[in-house]
Amino acid sequence: MRYSKLFGKTTFGEQQGGSRLISHQLLIKGGFIRESVAGRYYFLPLGWRVHEKIRAIIKDEMDKAGAQEMITPTLHPLELWQETNRAESAGYELMTVTDRRGAAFALGGTAEEMMVDVVRKFQLSYRDLPFNIYQFSTKFRDELRARGGLLRMREFVMKDAYSFHRDAEDFKAEYQRMAQAYHAIFRRMGLDALEVEADNGYFGGEYCHEFVVEHEMGESRFLVTEDGAYAAHEDVATFQRELINPNDELKPFQIIEQPEWVKTMDDNEKHYSLPRAYYLKNVVYRHVVTGDIIIAGIRGDLDVNKAKLEHAIDAVGLLEEATDDDLARIGTQRGWVHSWGHEGARYIGDYSLTTVRNFIGGQKELTTDSVNVNYGRDFTCEMLADIAMAQPDHLSADGQQRLIEKRGIEVGNIFQLGYHYSTKMAGAVFTDQDSQDKPLYMGCYGIGLGRTLATVVEVYHDERGVIWPPSIAPFHVHLISLRGGEEQAADLYAKLQADGYEVLWDERDESPGIKFADADLVGIPVRLVVSKRTGENVEWKRRDGTEVETLSRQEVWRRLVEIYSGL
Repeated sequence: MRYSKLFGKTTFGEQQGGSRLISHQLLIKGGFIRESVAGRYYFLPLGWRVHEKIRAIIKDEMDKAGAQEMITPTLHPLELWQETNRAESAGYELMTVTDRRGAAFALGGTAEEMMVDVVRKFQLSYRDLPFNIYQFSTKFRDELRARGGLLRMREFVMKDAYSFHRDAEDFKAEYQRMAQAYHAIFRRMGLDALEVEADNGYFGGEYCHEFVVEHEMGESRFLVTEDGAYAAHEDVATFQRELINPNDELKPFQIIEQPEWVKTMDDNEKHYSLPRAYYLKNVVYRHVVTGDIIIAGIRGDLDVNKAKLEHAIDAVGLLEEATDDDLARIGTQRGWVHSWGHEGARYIGDYSLTTVRNFIGGQKELTTDSVNVNYGRDFTCEMLADIAMAQPDHLSADGQQRLIEKRGIEVGNIFQLGYHYSTKMAGAVFTDQDSQDKPLYMGCYGIGLGRTLATVVEVYHDERGVIWPPSIAPFHVHLISLRGGEEQAADLYAKLQADGYEVLWDERDESPGIKFADADLVGIPVRLVVSKRTGENVEWKRRDGTEVETLSRQEVWRRLVEIYSGL
């Protein structure tokens, strides 16, 4: 490709608005993408070449793992989403359209219904199972704030795969196969993706992992043990609650005078001169369907993990912070919530309530509060559960190591669907050996291509531009001809292409400085320069290095083979 003919050129200058992410800045400046409207992007020729190389790697590894590619329609009949009760409450910010005949369709943000619908059109038996079908298709999600460049889009291409099984045991084998395939996919792109335990939402079950690339700008917060053997998203990370004062004697429960100004945890610490762990803390939520008031009780130095609480009471996605009106309904207000006794409220406690003897708090009034409060003796909850947010320096669940906080970018996920869709969609069954119809057991596996592309840029760049890994670079070679080297460049360009190398030839009548700056910004792995000074030789430079060498053509070819063979 001659650079003078390339549609989409580099644009140096002011920072692009809307995102602080370096991937967004460099992809626009390098001529890879352009924004259409918020959250929707044009992939220009350079960007699409990278995108399609990412697609090819994913396809190769999915096919190796035995999955089969297909495609579903972009418009999903809305009745399929209504069949699974997701038309109004999917959490995917569903967008709908109506055709001229009045038929309603969803612009799908995910494709479970479509895949189940096509599978149930066949009369499957146990002999047909298991199988894994996948697609590369455009997804639509009406994100509230799409300001992360390619990391948070409203329209994007995703590889989504769905496996179908007889039962959970059969699913487990495919789950491990997909995990291995994902590790291979991201390694080939130069990404070190950690397999992090994650929340499976209303699907439940023990199988759900995000593949996360560690990065300080990432939206995923997760915790790992010091040896890296355990990694879990903050929504599900577990830890051991240390006993605070196990040797203290139990003291009699008392109501004592307390200054009116003592209202917050900071006030408690100031007044009683004890660490936060010694105080009771309550966080109040409202169930959006039933209207129930949920009071989550926890040790004062810990925070309530809303995701864990929702799982504990089977209310995934259904809790929201209580309003002042909600608190008034149970006869209280902010800062005055009691640890027991509010009529009509449900009390759910964290396991940490059993780790302290003689808590302070729990029955605050204007000028009094309770002290020497002990769980089990003075109050109880409907249940105790793990509803606390793990924090760095907490002990791991086995008590052997400390947890370390990390941030990262999610590039893929795999998770268990189980019977969730097959029991909601009529006919999603197979005939088992006993001639009985049984529901299909499912798994789901996704990778966002644009998000993965942006993550590569977040990891591989410097102050001058992108540094593409060879496996997904838009071209293999960036050829630059300077004055006096035009004839040799034309010959080199032709021979490189004849040998299967993808070449971007900058043959423009521009200064060396402009050409070199453009080459650094675009980030192709190998830069070759020919000029009157180089003669029959070629100036060689790797984008990820600093050394500039003058080499013979034979040596250039040898090094190119070394870099690109086997990719």
